[in-house]
Amino acid sequence: MSATSSPLLLILQILFTFSRADFSPSFNAFLASTYGQEFADRMARRDLGAQGSFGGGDHKPGSRTKQQPVVLVHGITNTAGRFEEQRQYLLNHGWGNDEVYGTTYGDGGKTVAPLVDMKCDYVKQVRWFIQAVAEFTRRRVDVIAYSMGSPIARKAILGGRCQDTGEALGPPLSALIDTFVSVAANHGSFLCLLPFPGACNIINGLSCNSQYLRNINSRQRYEGLFIYSIYSPQDDKVGYRTACGELASSITGADQEFQRSGNHDEVMANTIGLQSKLISTHSAAGQ
Repeated sequence: MSATSSPLLLILQILFTFSRADFSPSFNAFLASTYGQEFADRMARRDLGAQGSFGGGDHKPGSRTKQQPVVLVHGITNTAGRFEEQRQYLLNHGWGNDEVYGTTYGDGGKTVAPLVDMKCDYVKQVRWFIQAVAEFTRRRVDVIAYSMGSPIARKAILGGRCQDTGEALGPPLSALIDTFVSVAANHGSFLCLLPFPGACNIINGLSCNSQYLRNINSRQRYEGLFIYSIYSPQDDKVGYRTACGELASSITGADQEFQRSGNHDEVMANTIGLQSKLISTHSAAGQ
């Protein structure tokens, strides 16, 4: 590489990183004008840099996007940027920058996984984000939720009261969701053999008998018009069955569930084609 091209490459890399670090100007402006600057900043998560959020493209508020927008919901100790590979796959297979969205709930991994529970604050972040994307694009939303992001997103859609704070979230958002795809979660983790403070607590933790999980699993068919679950018997973080004997990643009443091989991270990464097929055609043909 020549000395003259090196600075240009560096500038391009910086610009690419910045482009992923935030929502587009049009989406930022929409959030600020519709919900207030504090709300817009909360959704953008600029404190996390390039990992905080993405979405918006050059879409004009008040018009409909060509396709239904997709909201990617990350899992425990992750950020929106953790699923850049999934985002790029969608962008390379027909979705536009105005149709793929992500925000970050939580502290981006500063808190270690055994101490992370499903806080009402996280649920509100995802709930409000889904509502904002639906309003911005004037379309129903598809949701792909990974790991702990699935129970977080399901509670965000279900609404009702938060188990940890008692806050009222409001009615279900079912009318806003077309397709809900869960990858590797839903009934807790086999690692929570006994309840203990933090991730395995019995209020809003991943203990199979937690109040939170009992709440989201006591209802059926609220997640969207089409509901799918993808899981692996070799999952090393969620497991195949919980301490309660339930399939850890099953959603009762789902249209279809898919068993694939691989550990927890592999099943999330290696089923991107299936995930996109389910939200675009509601079929697993070819996958």
